[in-house]
Amino acid sequence: MTDWITDIPILHEFVTRRDIYPYYLVIEDRPTPGEVIVDGVRAINAASTDYLGLATDSGVRSAASKAATKYGTCCTGSPMLGTIGLHHELEEELADFLHRPAVMLTMTGFQANLSLSALFGTNHMVIADQHIHASLVESVSLGRAEHRRFGHNDIAHAERLMRTATDKGKTPIILTEGAFSLGGDLCPLPQLAELTERYGAGLIVDGAHDFGVLGNNGRGIGEHFDAEGAIDIVTGTLCKAFGSIGGFVAGSVKAIRNLRHFGSAQMYSASLPPASAAAALTAVRTARARPELRAAVWDSAQRLHRGLAQLGHRMPAWPGPAVALPAGEPESGLKKWRALLDAGVFTGAFLPPSVAGDQLVVRITVTAAHTPDHVDRIIEAVGRHLPPQTAAS
Repeated sequence: MTDWITDIPILHEFVTRRDIYPYYLVIEDRPTPGEVIVDGVRAINAASTDYLGLATDSGVRSAASKAATKYGTCCTGSPMLGTIGLHHELEEELADFLHRPAVMLTMTGFQANLSLSALFGTNHMVIADQHIHASLVESVSLGRAEHRRFGHNDIAHAERLMRTATDKGKTPIILTEGAFSLGGDLCPLPQLAELTERYGAGLIVDGAHDFGVLGNNGRGIGEHFDAEGAIDIVTGTLCKAFGSIGGFVAGSVKAIRNLRHFGSAQMYSASLPPASAAAALTAVRTARARPELRAAVWDSAQRLHRGLAQLGHRMPAWPGPAVALPAGEPESGLKKWRALLDAGVFTGAFLPPSVAGDQLVVRITVTAAHTPDHVDRIIEAVGRHLPPQTAAS
C-alpha cells in the first residue's frame, strides 16, 4: 500500500506530544454546568461557546429526551423527503425571533454557510472580510461568482472592491461575520450598510457568535446597531447560544425557497435529529423568556475584560464573551495552554493558519454558567501562566 498522505508540518510537530496536544481531548464529566473534567483535571470550562448555559438546562434536556422517545433518534434522510412538525416549529420560532420572513434549518452552522454557494452566480462578485470563518471561505469557493477579500473591517478597501464589481457590471455581495470570535471585535455594520445601499449590493452576515447574545433581545449585530433591515441574509448556528446542534439561514421567502431546492449542503444532508430540534426550540423559547441569562453573560464578560486588562492584556473595544490572547510561538504557546489546564482552566488553542501570523492564540470564553468566582479564577490563572505578549516574547 502506498503512503500517499502528506504530513502537515505544524500538525505533525505536535500531534505526538500528548502533554501539550490540545485537540480531540475527551471531556470525561461535567461536575457542574461551568466545569468539566479533562485528562483527569477538574477545570473551569472556558473553551465552551455555550454562551447562555442552555446545553445543561433541565428544560432543554427534558425536551430532547421527550422528542427522542416520541420520534426516535433520527430522521434517516434529507428534509426534501420529509420532516416532522418540530422542524417547522423551530423554523417558525426562529423567523419570528429574528423578524425574518423565512428560515431554513440545516444540520450544522457550517452547512448553513456552505448552502449559500447556491446564491452566488456569475452575475455577482462576493466581497468577503479577510477574517471570515472557514465555512464561508469554502462556500465562496463553491459558488460561481467571482470573489475578492477585503482587509479585516477595512471599509475603504471594501468600497474599492465594490467599485471594481460595478465597473464589471456585477452585483457586489458583502460577506462578513457579526462578531469575530478570535479577534473579539464586531463588524462595522452601519458603514457596510451604507455602502451596500449606495452600490445596490447584497449583505450577508454570519451571526454564529452574536446570535442570542448581542442586542437588547439577543437578535445579534443587526439589532445591536439598529440596522437589521440592511442585512439581506443572516446565518447562524444552534450549537453556541442555543445549546443544541444545527444551523439556519434566515432571509426572504425567495432566498430560502432557492436554497431549499439548490443548496446542496442542505438538500443532501439528513434533517436535524428530533432531540436536537426539540432542544433548540426549547432553548430559543427559554432565551426569549429569560433575559437574565444574557445579562449573566455580559456580567461575566465585563468582569473578564476588566481583569485581563489589569494584567496588561490588550482588550478589544467590544467586551464580548470570547477573548483571544496571543500566547507566543506554537510550542511555547501550547505549554502555556497546558499550564492553564493544569491550573484548572480549560481553554481553546488555535494554531496558524487558523489564526493569522505565526503565534498560537488561546481563546477564553465565559458563559451564563460561570460564577464570579469562576471568572476570578480564570483571571488568576492567566496572570500566573499567560503573561501579555510583547515584541520580544
